[in-house]
Amino acid sequence: MENPINLLDYLKSKTQVDVDSLDIRDAYTELLNPRHADLLKKTAALANEIKAHYHSVNFEELAMELSMLSLAIPISPKITGAILVMVNPLYSYSTPKIVENAQRLCRLCQFLEPKFDLSRIIIKVPSTWEGLQACRKLKSLGIKTLATTLFSLEQAVLAAEAGCIYISPFLNELKATFDPSPIFDIVVQAQRYYEQHSCSTRVKACAAVNVEQILKLAGVHAFTAPADQLRELSAMEEPAAKVAQRSVFRKEIAAEHTNGDINGDAAAITNGDANGVTNGNTNGVTDGASKGAMEKLSFIDDESKFRLAFARADEGRAQLKTAQV
Repeated sequence: MENPINLLDYLKSKTQVDVDSLDIRDAYTELLNPRHADLLKKTAALANEIKAHYHSVNFEELAMELSMLSLAIPISPKITGAILVMVNPLYSYSTPKIVENAQRLCRLCQFLEPKFDLSRIIIKVPSTWEGLQACRKLKSLGIKTLATTLFSLEQAVLAAEAGCIYISPFLNELKATFDPSPIFDIVVQAQRYYEQHSCSTRVKACAAVNVEQILKLAGVHAFTAPADQLRELSAMEEPAAKVAQRSVFRKEIAAEHTNGDINGDAAAITNGDANGVTNGNTNGVTDGASKGAMEKLSFIDDESKFRLAFARADEGRAQLKTAQV
């Protein structure tokens, strides 16, 4: 019988695991904590001091950006890899405002900490047409981006063409707290599309509501999860072959182990339908993503073509979910 393996260790062996330490809603909540009263006073004073250099943004927004960055920058030496910073979602449908906001966030980082390494910053941008065109411009300016709130292959294709470092497909839409309905197919489709067409963009999935959903995505390029879910995984053990059978990437995982390096039991991984997951309330992986070549698509210079394809994606649901931003 195969010895059990720690589930967090297993996940890390298949996927880059990132911690979601401070999203925009958590930041607002955190700033309301009385212990940050002095920080808010300091950043308000700084905003007033530098406001003359930022004519296009109001004092309140500038002060809030300074406050959020002041929460994030002190912990940056304690973590490795990239630091993701979100543009204001209110700018989701304005390319110039997103570009300006991203540039301002980078400038404010260096204002607050002159030695801060800007190469670690990745700007999170909503996956609207305007947002992804902003990513295209930001790439030309040397600013890295991640396309977030992504629910369709059309958005994934455009994000790769725009030069995004990552895309972040939402496993659940924003209302998942009330109506969980995880979507695995877009994650698999995007990753296989990128690999087939040698795209440098990587898939960083997110928004799982439980550890079972995370384990189903073992094998995705990267996954972002909150600390409590990672702690839960670190306390769980199961045989590796059993865990591998859950993954929507189990076909790829099995290929990794054709030499039988999981106790010689590669066959145990491939039992059942290795091409997709259709059980429970998950959407199945489509045959186009699971078998054979995927058509090379292009939208970057054709707004009408993208908008029509995006409007049709998942019978209009992808567009609706993105609009929840």
